[in-house]
Amino acid sequence: MVDSDFMDARGEDGMAEDHQQLLPLCGTEGASWPSRLSQCAGVRWPVAAAALLACSVLTAGVAIVHVHGPLRPLRKAAIGSRGVPDQQKLDAVGGGASVKIWQTAREQGHLERLTDTNLAADFDFSGPTVTVDVGARDQQIVGFGGAFTESSAVTFQKMNPTLQEQFLSGYFDEAGLGFTVGRVHINSCDFSVASYSFDDHAGDVELQYFDSEASHDSQALIPLIQRAQQRISQRSQSMRLLATPWSPPSWMKGNAKMDTSSRPCIRPEYRDTWARYLAKWVSTYKAKGVPIWAMTVQNEPQGNSSWEACLMAPPEEADFLGEHLGPVMKSAHPEVSIFVHDDQKNMMPDYARAAFSHPTANKYTDGVAFHWYTGDWFDKVAEVHRQYPGAMLLASEATYEKRMWKPGAVQAYPEWRFGEGYAHDIIGDLNAGAMGWIDWNLLLDMSGGPNHVGNMCDAAAVADLQEQVLHWHPQYYYMGHFSKFILPGSTRLQTSVEGSTAYAGTLRGYGTCTGQDGLQATSFVRPDRQIVTVVLNCGDGPIEFKLRVGSGALRASVPAHGIQTYLLPAS
Repeated sequence: MVDSDFMDARGEDGMAEDHQQLLPLCGTEGASWPSRLSQCAGVRWPVAAAALLACSVLTAGVAIVHVHGPLRPLRKAAIGSRGVPDQQKLDAVGGGASVKIWQTAREQGHLERLTDTNLAADFDFSGPTVTVDVGARDQQIVGFGGAFTESSAVTFQKMNPTLQEQFLSGYFDEAGLGFTVGRVHINSCDFSVASYSFDDHAGDVELQYFDSEASHDSQALIPLIQRAQQRISQRSQSMRLLATPWSPPSWMKGNAKMDTSSRPCIRPEYRDTWARYLAKWVSTYKAKGVPIWAMTVQNEPQGNSSWEACLMAPPEEADFLGEHLGPVMKSAHPEVSIFVHDDQKNMMPDYARAAFSHPTANKYTDGVAFHWYTGDWFDKVAEVHRQYPGAMLLASEATYEKRMWKPGAVQAYPEWRFGEGYAHDIIGDLNAGAMGWIDWNLLLDMSGGPNHVGNMCDAAAVADLQEQVLHWHPQYYYMGHFSKFILPGSTRLQTSVEGSTAYAGTLRGYGTCTGQDGLQATSFVRPDRQIVTVVLNCGDGPIEFKLRVGSGALRASVPAHGIQTYLLPAS
């Protein structure tokens, strides 16, 4: 159940507004680290791993000042378009202002409202200090959300009406997480009951057999999206839905099957057909009342997965976008933004460079999407943000695969470190320039599926269909510290952490956060001019710190394995 103590994050005051590395990591969601690395440039995985780790060793020590993210002059842009928002004057925040606080901590409650406190005039403090510079601003937030997969949809259908209501309210209502962004697969993905497409008629270049009724998706997937849309519309908002293809129909591919991929993936004679297919899919969803906000060119184009896949090297993806997909989408759906990459962070600069330097693809590239499965690599996100300041950067997938579960686990279970890993990644991505963050499956069953190739994963919401119980895992509450407070249209403020340790070791597995990460923080100013600061502590002991905003400050403490959100009033 959703705790009632955190239902007033917006409602109480009427705030309803809402990388070549040394070796490329060709990781995919379901592959083990040895499998991932063995795919790299033909190098055996132990050699690749040793080389990668060696090149990623940093100087250990204490981070005296850690300034979160690159900042630069801003230029005018609206949400959903290239660029960043207008500067607006924000008066200094002084002492006396009342500050609201929400907290989640292991064994200490979930998203619970703490006693309000007041800002005082700035004061001397010898411990860690979080400083929010209200005059240094960067990217604007589109929102937070999760993926609508067929697996999520069929699991939802098997829940009783009470559980369905808990799910919808928990994710999409103002009293829940207030999600406003979603992701959906074009054709099947691994989290589908089986492989399928909208046109299985080989050689149908004119797509006359394309299923414009979306018969398959209309069984479960589209109805779930529609119900979520309804909940979001009740908050006078709309959903921004990102659409992503995993594989073209088998007859368009060199290996003649949807699972796995040949290289090249798409047969040359069908590249234009595939572009028109994608545009037709967007039209079909739009006709069903499900408009598409943006699309990616290909899910994980570096990953030859055992499930639906389509390999595209950076130049291949740029060529396909510039010569086929871009012109088709510009003609049929000019309102739909297009993201390249949609793969691991370490390869982001390569795909971004290929697209933005391409003579035609650059005209159609609105942003770069990325996943978390090769580890933090926040420096690669920041690199792309610096080089292409007008590009939208979107964290589009994260989850914990079964191989990351505790040894022997056969069912999904609540693991506190999973929530901490999500928050660590969200803070790192936002501070590097991301304008949104999307979780993987919104809902799964106790097996971590269904998944037609056995690639089981955890989710923030897991349904015990036999007992008809919905379990919210720690990721849910940790995501809420961002999604409930950092509203669409919020603008990032430069935030520095002084006097705290920061991780400076070798590359770690994805979603890792420990006491070595010290105090982590990010801040935003919302459209209603209220300031949000989120602080994270993955260590075993509490951290006393000073939060300084403008000329005001307060002394605070974040408990061990805890996260807090501070909401400061408009100046």
